Amino acid sequence: MKDIQGEVFYDFEPPATTDGSYLGQKKHTDATKKHLQMKFEQELAQVNQRLKSGNTKVSIESRKGTIQLRATLPLKPDDNHPKGKDKKQYTISLGIPANFDGLKTAEEEAYELGKLIARQTFTWTDKYLGVQARKNEGITFDEFFQEFEKYYFKTRKRTLKSEGTFLNYQRRAKTVFRGKEIITERTVKEKINQVEYEASKRIVVTVGKIILNCLDIKADMSGLIPKHEPRIRDIPDDDKIIKNYQKFQQHFLQNVKGQKKYENNWKLYQLIYGLLATYGLRPREVVNNPDLQWFVDKNNIKNTFKVHNSNKTGYREVLPFVPEWIELFELKEPQSLKMLEEYSFKDGLASQLAAKTNNIAGTFKRSGIEFVPYDLRHACAIRGHLQGLPIKAAADNLGHSIDEHTKTYQRWFGLENRYKAFNQTFENLSELDKFKDENAQLKKRITELETELARYKLNKMM
Repeated sequence: MKDIQGEVFYDFEPPATTDGSYLGQKKHTDATKKHLQMKFEQELAQVNQRLKSGNTKVSIESRKGTIQLRATLPLKPDDNHPKGKDKKQYTISLGIPANFDGLKTAEEEAYELGKLIARQTFTWTDKYLGVQARKNEGITFDEFFQEFEKYYFKTRKRTLKSEGTFLNYQRRAKTVFRGKEIITERTVKEKINQVEYEASKRIVVTVGKIILNCLDIKADMSGLIPKHEPRIRDIPDDDKIIKNYQKFQQHFLQNVKGQKKYENNWKLYQLIYGLLATYGLRPREVVNNPDLQWFVDKNNIKNTFKVHNSNKTGYREVLPFVPEWIELFELKEPQSLKMLEEYSFKDGLASQLAAKTNNIAGTFKRSGIEFVPYDLRHACAIRGHLQGLPIKAAADNLGHSIDEHTKTYQRWFGLENRYKAFNQTFENLSELDKFKDENAQLKKRITELETELARYKLNKMM
């Protein structure tokens, strides 16, 4: 049989809308499920067509997350036919999951059963009575962990992004969902309730749901997710961003004396810092296949930065939120750009890209930067609002939804930024009132001149 599992996602491009918001994630998940279900139904129909073409007196069907065989068979022990016949149509469950590997197994079992029917040698064994399937039900957490990757990518396309997400889930599963217990709704909830920190519990609940979904176990996880209370963040203003820029050089000069290989690395991190601050990029967007040739191209008159399509929300071309910082932060300095080109991720494992972005965050901390890399992105969202940019334009530039953009600048706006916004609004109102007064005076003057002109014309006629 062909490897349908390897082909199922070859023509599927997941929508690039997973910006962290619920709607973005739901759109991505719904599109994936719809595509998967369509491919599964197509393959199910093809399997049944092959069985029919081979004169196999067995068909297969999918119900409630499992695949069953359907055939006309001799009566089960202690069963009877309402019309007194010695045969009856039965649906046989062998505990085969409704996925593409399950379809392969089901087709093989259908041919085997078909041979028994054709040879008239079929008997009701434990296998066909369902006893064996019931004995084999259940998998322990440790057994599942060994097969987690296989289960996970049965229903998802492998991309750089999905592999990165899986690695995060795998780390959580390794620390929380291990043991010899059989996986059930109850045992998963017990594992989740052992997690003390609420900040960790949200992602653990997500992983628990994924494990249950992989095994087609229906469960109600409501009430397990703690109310989300975002940590207080002090988003840096422009003065603080400019002030912290020099700290990389200070850190490297103090800590890598005599190590020529590393003594100029501060230029790389200052460039990354400047790009994050000026364009509001995600850290991985700076290092994942950056188009640096375009960035310095003379035809790039708008000074845009092109984000590669393998990133979280796909391809986009980003305008600078603060154009003058391109020069201030020396973003087009050749040596720094060459270092970024060498450091950047071109191809490889998602874990390698994650290591590079984690290293950026670590270098921020070691260099004494007063905030984390993502705060520079939030600062751009707030700055865009203060600049009066239309929400849609700012959200598109940052590569997330309007809803996510609004939540970001509302959550981290802060008293100082509110003060700026109020003053700016009052200044704009004052200017507007001034223009209104000037306009009224001009209208009055025009009326006076028109009256004088009319009198002049009248006197001339007389």
